[in-house]
Formats: sequence, C-alpha cells, structure tokens
Amino acid sequence: MTVEEPTSIFFDNLNQMLESTLGKVRSTTHKFAPIQDDVVNYIEGSFYSNLIRLYENNLNDKFFTLVKMKKDDKKALLEELSPFFDRAKVTFESTYNEGEVDFQLYQEFRRTIYEFGDDAYWLLLGVEKYADVIRCEHRIIQFKNDLISLIK
Repeated sequence: MTVEEPTSIFFDNLNQMLESTLGKVRSTTHKFAPIQDDVVNYIEGSFYSNLIRLYENNLNDKFFTLVKMKKDDKKALLEELSPFFDRAKVTFESTYNEGEVDFQLYQEFRRTIYEFGDDAYWLLLGVEKYADVIRCEHRIIQFKNDLISLIK
C-alpha cells in the first residue's frame, strides 16, 4: 500500500492545467509539433509568473512588520524586484508569454532576493514550500515528455 503525499492547491491547479492540455492533444487529429515549443513556453511562463506574483502578494505590510524591515530597505527591495513583478504581470495577462518569464528569469529573481538578505529570502522559501515548487517542476518535465510522446 502506498501513502499519497498531500498536494498543494498550487500543484493541483498546475496538474489540472497540464492534464487538460494533454487531453486536448490526445483527442484531436491536428498536428501539434509546430506549436509544441509554444505550449511548453506558455506552461512554464504561467508557472513561474504565478510564483513571482505569489511572492509579491506576500510581500505585504504584515510581512514587513513581522521582520521589522526599515522603510529604506523595503523601498530598495521593491525597486530591485519591480522589473520581475512587471514581467510576471505581463506574462500572466498574455496568451503568448510576452513577458518571457521562464526558469532562467526565475533563477535571476531568486538570486536577487538571496543577495538582498535573509528576511526576503525566508519569505521566498515559504512561498516555494507552499507552492511545492520541486514537485511542480518535476511535473512540468513529465508533461514535456508526455507531450513529445503524443506528438511523435
């Protein structure tokens, strides 16, 4: 008997989107090979932009009060992260991932937060734990492989 791990709402929503996409590909006679990269780009853009937006939503007055961050530090952090927040918003609101949010950009985002300091990074770790990032990234890899096998 196997014990199933509890999943996060974030993971469940991602998985539902991936399964729905695979279902559409399975049920059609259209050839998806030309748009395979676009589909993967959209999925990754959605995932990473939502992670960035989740972090931004938790970067609120309650957080700043809890960690006793000075106003100057708060302003500096928000200024450093503003380009990432803007790109995540554009990607979230776009069909074609115009904000070009992907794994590489997310790593830049993480590095910026890490270099800023412990409190900001602590919040990111909490967001990533809540979203179950490692499990989500593994599921995206599985999705890519499933998509490739369906298209061939």
